[in-house]
Order: sequence, then C-alpha cells, then structure tokens
Amino acid sequence: MTTPAPYSPDTACALAIGATSRGWVEAPDDIPWDHDLASYNTRAVEQRATTLIADLRDNLAALRAVLAPPTATMRILCVGDSITQGLGAAAGASGQMDAHGNGLGGQGYPAWLTDFLARRRIATQITNISEGGKTLRITAPRALAALPAAQPDIVLVHLGTNDIGTDTDDWQNRYGTFVDQLLASSPTVRVACARLAHYRNPGLDAGTGQINTWVDNVVAARKATGRVVAADMTPISTHWTADGTHPLDAAYLTMAKQWIGAINPWLPQG
Repeated sequence: MTTPAPYSPDTACALAIGATSRGWVEAPDDIPWDHDLASYNTRAVEQRATTLIADLRDNLAALRAVLAPPTATMRILCVGDSITQGLGAAAGASGQMDAHGNGLGGQGYPAWLTDFLARRRIATQITNISEGGKTLRITAPRALAALPAAQPDIVLVHLGTNDIGTDTDDWQNRYGTFVDQLLASSPTVRVACARLAHYRNPGLDAGTGQINTWVDNVVAARKATGRVVAADMTPISTHWTADGTHPLDAAYLTMAKQWIGAINPWLPQG
C-alpha cells in the first residue's frame, strides 16, 4: 500500500482503507455504491477537478486585473475556525497542506469570495482571523483586537462548530455581545452571521439546529439596525472531507455564493 496522491484531502482515511498511489482505492466489482471506498473515490475525483478549476480561477483573476481593473474596494474581516481557515480545500499556489493532505492556503471560501467580487470590479482586502479547533470564547476577543488594523466594511462570522458539545453555556448571549461589539466599533460596519451547514459527522450535526436557532435569534433582535444579516450555509451540506466536518472546494465555492447573497445589498452596485 502506498501514499495517495497529494491532491486528496483524505490521506489518512485513504491509507486506512487501502488507497493506491494513483489516488483512488482498488475495490471488488461488487462494492456497493455507498460504501466508504466508493465515497473516497468520488471525493478524490471531485478534489482533482476542483484543484484544476481553482487554478483556472486564479489565472483568470490575473487576466481580469489587467483588462478590467477594480473600481471599488471592500475591506472584509472573516472570523471563524478551520472552515474559515480553508481546511479541506486545495492547497493552491501556497502549496501548504496539513498532515492529512488537506490544503491550508487560504484557498477556502475567502478565495472564491475575492473572485466573485473581482468579477464585479470590486477589489477585496481580506483579514482572516481563524484557527482550527477554537470556539467563540477564544476567537471573539482575537477578532475584536484585529478591528483597528483591519477597519472592515463587513465582518463575516462563521462560528459554533467547535462549541457544539464543548462550550454552549450562555452561547446566544455571548454571540450577541460579540455582534454588538463589532457594530459598536464603527457606525458603518456590517455583520453577516453564518447559519451552520448540516455536517456529515453525526456528532456535530446533532448540535447544529440549536446553534442556528441562537444565530437566528441574535440576527432577528438586530434586524432593525439594517447592519446584521444571516447567511445560510445549509446548501454546502453535500461536500465534505472524510471526517464529515470540513468542506471540499465545491462546498467552499457554494459558501462564497451564500455570503455574496447575504451581503449583496451592502456592496457597491453597478
């Protein structure tokens, strides 16, 4: 048995079930379509294709910068954990990967978000405050500390995954306080709050409903300000790495579309 090709986001899983150096798992002809081996092979093909697409995206971005330079600029602060960090995405130009072959190059939803805005001739200055495994209690102060330098027009908050089953006491009030602190930092800053996707990891998925209810309550209580919205991430629920927790590139692409849909009224138009 040999190590699977580096494009795979599921190296550890693949080794456990017998991946070959060609990047897929050899299996008997009678393997059922929903077996773990078949699932791994599907993810491997998807990740190979999206790696090529991400490369095409980056090359087109360079061409667009010459032919249609931006006419506006938005400063965006992305706040979250390993999902905001881009875990599971293709490594991209950075080539950085974790021990399991998961890309770590900022090539998650922020890269797609930048691309979508560039198509509208909006340059994006992104500050990414994210770290794998961290909860609201830890990440919120770090995000607040980054505000003076980042001076964001929009803050995107994707938190709650790591709080499930570990730190949910008074979560809604603490989340609401964080949003209020973001709003108080500037009279013009706006905040988009992510509703979590349905994870393929059943242990996490069991707690997403409660987190999303709390997010909905926080957003609803501040709706009248016109500066807080929810961004629903449930459409990304079908594309996950082997752990059922981290998105593949196709999911990060969908996440970016969901963010754009939520914040569109706040973007320069025309």
